[in-house]
Amino acid sequence: MSLRAFFCLLIGGLVLACQSGPQDELTQNGSGLEDTTCSQGMELPKASPMAAAMRAMAEQAESMRAWIISDSSNRPAQPAWAPMPFETQRPTDTTVLVDAFFEKAKAYHESHRLVGEQPTAKNFDALVSRCIACHQSHCPGPLKRINRLMIGS
Repeated sequence: MSLRAFFCLLIGGLVLACQSGPQDELTQNGSGLEDTTCSQGMELPKASPMAAAMRAMAEQAESMRAWIISDSSNRPAQPAWAPMPFETQRPTDTTVLVDAFFEKAKAYHESHRLVGEQPTAKNFDALVSRCIACHQSHCPGPLKRINRLMIGS
């Protein structure tokens, strides 16, 4: 098979994959999750909605960390760190949508709320620990990046 034919088949497969329409709301078993991976006119798929939400959460955590460790006499007012309901997004692998995942998501949101109310290094590290605990059993890829967020030892 020539390289040209291979790329034609690859692009054709991606275009066909993007032709399926959006799906309904999230369910715990993964069927009917909203599918925003492909948009009209796209040639290559984007990250899953949950992966995109996780990236936004990582950016927010980096911002939270920078604010918490900054000199309190010179830092601006505390930003409003909005909770991100990542568990309602379609994951790359729907097999992660088990009860334990949703329990860990709930614990994450509680830690996030606490950091918003009391933005201390201790509370922030507890939030990061929630991320680590979940990623140790689901999607371990970003653990190195998550571990670097810790303020304490």
